[in-house]
Amino acid sequence: MIRRNHKILSLLAVTVVMLACATPSLVPASTPIPTFDPNSLKTAIVQTADAATTQTALMLPPTFTATPTPRPTHTPTGTPTATFYFVLATITSPPTQIPFGSSGLEHECQILSQTPENNSAMFRMATFETRWLVANIGTVGWDTATADYRYYKGDDLHLQPIYDFESSVPPGGTIEFVVSMQAPSVSGTYSTSWRIGIGKSRFCPMDLTIVVN
Repeated sequence: MIRRNHKILSLLAVTVVMLACATPSLVPASTPIPTFDPNSLKTAIVQTADAATTQTALMLPPTFTATPTPRPTHTPTGTPTATFYFVLATITSPPTQIPFGSSGLEHECQILSQTPENNSAMFRMATFETRWLVANIGTVGWDTATADYRYYKGDDLHLQPIYDFESSVPPGGTIEFVVSMQAPSVSGTYSTSWRIGIGKSRFCPMDLTIVVN
C-alpha cells in the first residue's frame, strides 16, 4: 500500500514539474500594441495612386505621332514676265473754226464734230443717233423759215429723211443737227450723206460710214 502511494506521489511530482516547465510556453507573453504613424496613411495613399497611374499607363494604347509629309515644292521652269498694255484714248481736238466770210461764199459750212465717228461698229438693227456740230462760215445767215437738212444720197439708214432747223444760224454761229438712224439687218459697210438745203441750194456735205456686225 505504501509502495503504491509512493508511485502516485512520484507521478504527481513529475506531473507538477512538467506543468511548471510548460507554463511559460502555454501562456503567451503580452504583445505590445504598435504605435500608429499618421504619415504611413499618406504614404500608402501615394503608393496606391502611383500604382494606379502606372497600371493606367500600361493599359492605354501607344500614342500615334503623325509624321508630316512635306509637300512637293514647285520650281518654276522660267521667270514669268508680266506684260502690261496701255491703251491710250485718242483725243480729237475740234478744229479751229474758220472765220465766216473768209471764202466770200454766201452758203458755206464747217463740220466741227461728228458722233458716231466714221467706220464705227454697229450691231445689226441697232438704232442710234448721228450728230453733226456745224458752223456757218458763209456770208449769209441760215433762216429757220427757209433752211432744213435732209438725206442726200447713199444707204437709207435714216428713220426720217428731212428735218427743220431748230433756230436760225447767223454767220459765225453754230448748230447741231441730229438724225435718228438704224443699222441694216445684214452685216456690211454702209454710208449715207446729208446736206443743208436752202431753196434750191444743197451744200455742206455731212457723211457717215458705219460697219455692221
